[in-house]
Amino acid sequence: MCTVVMSLDPSAVYPVVMLGLRDESVDRPWDPPGAWWPERGPSVRGIRDREAGGAWLAVDDATSRAAVVLNRHEQTPEPRGGWVTRGILPLDAVSPAASAGADGGWQDATARHPKTRTFNLVEASPGGIRYTAWDGRDVVTTALAPGVHVITHEGPDVASVPREVRWLPEFRAAARPDGPLDGGSWDTWLDVLRASSHLPTDDDEALFRSDEIDGHRYASLSVSVVALRPGEVLLKHARLAHPGHLEGALDWR
Repeated sequence: MCTVVMSLDPSAVYPVVMLGLRDESVDRPWDPPGAWWPERGPSVRGIRDREAGGAWLAVDDATSRAAVVLNRHEQTPEPRGGWVTRGILPLDAVSPAASAGADGGWQDATARHPKTRTFNLVEASPGGIRYTAWDGRDVVTTALAPGVHVITHEGPDVASVPREVRWLPEFRAAARPDGPLDGGSWDTWLDVLRASSHLPTDDDEALFRSDEIDGHRYASLSVSVVALRPGEVLLKHARLAHPGHLEGALDWR
């Protein structure tokens, strides 16, 4: 259910910018961005899932890297030894030295596929954006071309996903952010985000969502913005006061 908007412009001051909406069970505890993983060093920060210990979004200030994971919906058999949380993926993506010689425990070497449930992983650095999909059959990695992309559970710029079709042209038409949040350049993308919030949360085109799945409520919980350039990571985050709804000004931290 999560939605991520990415832009790559090698000529910009900040070559990579990202706007992310995190959707999750409203009952699942989580923490805002912080250095929650001391074994990876103080430069690794992210949004922590308290239940499984992983991250939805992670950045490394030392390497100017960022990564975010979006859940796919394909069902796969449980691997030997049980599931590994998908939250390990962004952490390993931004701090590979922490798992050098290993894979964080998420790769099944004998079966040659991940021990996680299916996922879309987006990795970014000032030099580019890489997208990896595990759909239960294959793991496929591609480089995203310069420009603006909207990514959901199905992948980037997918014509069969109504909210991607509806809002990708709007984000592409808006002036691209290229600086700190308080500099005003993010207002254009945030205006698109606010325009989308007028849709009902169960509308297929809605970015802010609230859905009942198997008796559990899943909703948009927070908004994050990231900007990357060599030697610098900008990360700001706002928790939604009411899951699934954008009401009033965002409280950026």
